[in-house]
Amino acid sequence: MRTREITRRIVRVLGLVAVTVVLAGCAAVERMAAPTRYEVWVPDQGYDKILIYAVAEGDGEVKITKSGEIALAPPGAEPTVAPHIVLFGPGYKRAYVSGVRAGGMFVVDAEKRSVITRVPTGKVAHAATPSWDGSRIWVANVGDNNIVEILAQGDTYTKGRTIATDPRPSCAFWSRDDTTFWVVTGGPPKAPEDQAGTITVVDAKSGQVSKVIQPIGRDGCAVLPSYDERWLYGSSPTQFTVADAKTGQIEKRIKPSGKDGHGFMPTPDGKYILLAVRQSDSIDVFDARTHERIRTVAVGARPDLMDLSPSGRYAFISLRGKPVTGDPHALAGTEPGFAVLDTQTWKVVTKVRVEGELADIHGIATRPSGFWNWYRARR
Repeated sequence: MRTREITRRIVRVLGLVAVTVVLAGCAAVERMAAPTRYEVWVPDQGYDKILIYAVAEGDGEVKITKSGEIALAPPGAEPTVAPHIVLFGPGYKRAYVSGVRAGGMFVVDAEKRSVITRVPTGKVAHAATPSWDGSRIWVANVGDNNIVEILAQGDTYTKGRTIATDPRPSCAFWSRDDTTFWVVTGGPPKAPEDQAGTITVVDAKSGQVSKVIQPIGRDGCAVLPSYDERWLYGSSPTQFTVADAKTGQIEKRIKPSGKDGHGFMPTPDGKYILLAVRQSDSIDVFDARTHERIRTVAVGARPDLMDLSPSGRYAFISLRGKPVTGDPHALAGTEPGFAVLDTQTWKVVTKVRVEGELADIHGIATRPSGFWNWYRARR
């Protein structure tokens, strides 16, 4: 009898342990679940503002309301900043905004929604990209053919090194260990379309260029790695490039489905890569494993750049308006704002229009973001 009682007690204890483990596991899953309420930040080049929207995500629907805005300059007849791209640093506490007319980077307190400082960097500051630890930001200056390093110590930002690049650097991205960054360049403006544009690989410690991958197509726009950093992806109006990150060998060149391929983004599940094709008003969808185009989706006039919801299900795609910074690629759009694309059904579930004659949306960032969260988790 005593042996049977001991056995029953052991079974009860093990059962309690199992229940506790299951409940703890459920709690962990709950804590890790992607938020369904978040923000979308949109730079309006025409009015020198960052527009902020509150988002409530559901199954197959997204509800959006405007929740605020941040002025980067006093109102005027013409923009003096033309905020081009917005990216967040660690914890989404600071936003880094490049101003192509201001010639520098703005640092914004994302929680207080106020400008902390402006750092001059050079002509036509196109994008300011923070390292994953937030200690450095590289600003690509199209007009000066260089990238400028900004060192961050608390809320003090000072210039570091300047690195010359091929003509017209536009954007950069960091490796997950912050030892390397990749810069995409546009090449000489009058070069043949298929004989210019690079992905330049830079050693972050030495500041030396270690590799140049070319050509990716004139007017190169963006560079991102695959999640495992096996591949480097680069986009230009005429070519989407897949290169081996170690060797720099270009493995595949894909022609967009229409004119003017531009911004792109992998989905956090590792299944797809989305490429905005501006003059065809659509998004190309590539299989991230085979790099084959599997569909093209109409999303609205002049799609430009994009970011993802924390869950990764919804893609937020900026739509151009009046191209206040110039119109070299027939960029003028009729519905400035952004579209929301469901990556399960491949349908646009809603659009938000930004009013104003000068409204021109270039860049978009969710706070928090599915892509950036996933990538940070790999560090």
